[in-house]
Amino acid sequence: MAPVMAAVAVSVFSVARDAPPVVWIISLVLAVPIAFWGTLRGLRTMARRMHSMVEPYGEARMVADERGSVTTGERASFSMHWVVFREYLETPGLFVLLGGDRAAGVAVLPKRGAQDAADIDRLRAILDRNLKRL
Repeated sequence: MAPVMAAVAVSVFSVARDAPPVVWIISLVLAVPIAFWGTLRGLRTMARRMHSMVEPYGEARMVADERGSVTTGERASFSMHWVVFREYLETPGLFVLLGGDRAAGVAVLPKRGAQDAADIDRLRAILDRNLKRL
């Protein structure tokens, strides 16, 4: 979205200032890659910070039922009720749970931890009963 917004901003500014086409094109050529680079850098920084927060807890095992999920790790364990989350989305490798009104949180459940495809189907059924699918 940032590269698109950069292109729109450069275009609007160039039209408003009645800039020559050469200046407009050079501005686009510079602004769009810089916005793209900044977006990637920001996402990588966010991923590193998130990883550094959860890495000390070690590997974890998650069990889900109708009430919520219980995560047990090497150094900590916690439970989350489904009311903490409002909706979820599914990617080829993950279930991503998104926080509700009272909690701005995100939980990521990797599918690689499932023993077989039936486990993924059972988790999907539990999520469908308790959360809205995006």
